[in-house]
Amino acid sequence: RVLAEKWWSQLRASRRTMTIARLAILLLAASFMPTAALLPPRIVMAAPSSLRPPRLATLRRARVQMLSPSAGSLAAASMLPALLGFWKSEYGVSYAYGTATFLSGILVLPSATTRIATAHAACLALYGLRLNAFLLYRELSIARFREFRDKIEARALEKGGRLSRAPFIASCGLLYLGLAAPLMLTAPASAPPALAGALVCLMYAGWLTAAAGDAWKSVVKARKGEDALVTGGPFRHLRHPNFSGEMLLWGASAAAGAATAATNFDGRGVLAACGWLSLSALGWAGISFVLAQAATSLEKRQAQKYAGTPGFTEWRRGAWPGITLPQKQWPAVGGSAGPHRMAGRWPPPSRAR
Repeated sequence: RVLAEKWWSQLRASRRTMTIARLAILLLAASFMPTAALLPPRIVMAAPSSLRPPRLATLRRARVQMLSPSAGSLAAASMLPALLGFWKSEYGVSYAYGTATFLSGILVLPSATTRIATAHAACLALYGLRLNAFLLYRELSIARFREFRDKIEARALEKGGRLSRAPFIASCGLLYLGLAAPLMLTAPASAPPALAGALVCLMYAGWLTAAAGDAWKSVVKARKGEDALVTGGPFRHLRHPNFSGEMLLWGASAAAGAATAATNFDGRGVLAACGWLSLSALGWAGISFVLAQAATSLEKRQAQKYAGTPGFTEWRRGAWPGITLPQKQWPAVGGSAGPHRMAGRWPPPSRAR
């Protein structure tokens, strides 16, 4: 009993000591409160650098690194759609073209750090979406183009099996990757120049020109027949607004990437920037040649088909043909059969007529 009373008294004493110590600490802290209130807020709120939240630029850089597509993912988005060419030869240069462009824009869009980069990626996505919608409409509503598609497929099968198309399909995929390459230059740039913004605006002008040309020609031919000559609307000043619009879009896209790379990449990213610049130049040169070849071929077919049609000569004099390849003097076939028509696999018959 004596030991228990002694232990209890010591425990009560220790509790009193702890209570007194706690009150002393509270009083000491309270004594510093007026002094802290008189200090500037910056000093009061200051925290060790290790505890400070990261800056906005750091957060933005981390977000870009997390959302930026890798080179492999962009290559897959650009090149895998070209495999449609193994199914239908014509699809490798029509739906594959639109799908690769759409997927590339959608893939890069979340990593865009500026409005210019966002508009750049969105333009490619919108172009691919619009193109595929137009191609699907033409294929479903006009029997002539389904016949063209089947003729192209039959001709391709006569030349060999489906595996023989692999080199051509691979070249198409590489072309689509080159067209998407400028996005990898504008998306991570923190401060693209004003010139890049102006070039992106030109991209949308090209997009609208190509869309207006396809829509106008479709409406006129639906009313007057597939053999009607279209000379109104955007065709009043441009003989081939779809090709001219595409050439403007892709040229402005490549130039926007180059202008951004010239002002926004330091020594750490210069190697990757040079790689994307090289792919961008390859894509621009390839699509420019393809579109110029398509416009040249269409010029020859129109000259043969509409020669002698009232107003055709006057329209050709007043409308710009766009960028075409140098004309050659083709020998006549079968006397009065007209100039030899160039046989090419691009553009798809649903685009060039």
